Amino acid sequence: MSKIILTIVMLLLLSSCGFTLRGYDSSLLSPELQQLQLSFDSNRNELAQTLRRRLISSGVDIVEDTAAYKLTLGNEQSIERIVSVNRNVRAGEYEITLTASFQLDNDGESVIAREIISVEQIYEADPNNAAAKTNEAELVLDELRLALTEQIMRRLQTVR
Repeated sequence: MSKIILTIVMLLLLSSCGFTLRGYDSSLLSPELQQLQLSFDSNRNELAQTLRRRLISSGVDIVEDTAAYKLTLGNEQSIERIVSVNRNVRAGEYEITLTASFQLDNDGESVIAREIISVEQIYEADPNNAAAKTNEAELVLDELRLALTEQIMRRLQTVR
């Protein structure tokens, strides 16, 4: 019985300090951001599509025409570089850096000035299997897009 009471007290203390699981939205975006226009440069911008899905899942109504708030997303840029070589003097590890810019305007006035955000990750590649390296790089890029999306969402949560 005392273990149950102790567990309940610990859970109450943990929740009262503001702890939340990573990636969990305990609070949605401010009511002003519940409808916004998402603008991006090209139709093949995969980061924009990931962000669009994330915004919609957070209850944001994405409008095509003019809205009070306009979120502008720049094209993503990825850079891959060799981090280490193996004993056969072939690339063994690569680092991918994914960078994008975004800004938020309200009726033409800047709410969030243009910011450049960046994430990076190192992955190992089999030098004897080029197809596996390509697949691994695509998986890493997808993870990096999700990380950039979460950075943008956290930044949007600061707008009140």
